[in-house]
Amino acid sequence: MKSLTTFTTLVVVLVSITNLTAQNNPLTGKWEAEYEENNEKFYVTYEFRNENGKPTCYATYIKDDKGRGEEHESLAIKDIVFEGEKGTGKFIIDHKGKNYEVRANLKLSDNNTLVVSYSAWGYSDNETWKRLK
Repeated sequence: MKSLTTFTTLVVVLVSITNLTAQNNPLTGKWEAEYEENNEKFYVTYEFRNENGKPTCYATYIKDDKGRGEEHESLAIKDIVFEGEKGTGKFIIDHKGKNYEVRANLKLSDNNTLVVSYSAWGYSDNETWKRLK
């Protein structure tokens, strides 16, 4: 019985450390990125959430430059590994109606600016995401 109590205590401590780490993740929260396509600007809100102790990023809202928008829920970045101010993940790109996963580098320039860098189909991009308050 003593080993079961010790095991239970160890599990509770590990879960608490994982939850504390997830809550203190500097990526957690909402971010916004600006895009331009066909001479029109639009904005996507992204949200980093902690799922099973790991950060996962979803696109949650899309709006145009006139402020018209709609809620949108889709996976944006998965398999995120982030330490300090840098990390990696798999960025989900919709290209011609099909989803592709490309390796992305994540870098916090400061507490409110995240640069997401990736390369696909010979095209490289550095997106700048701003933290929403």
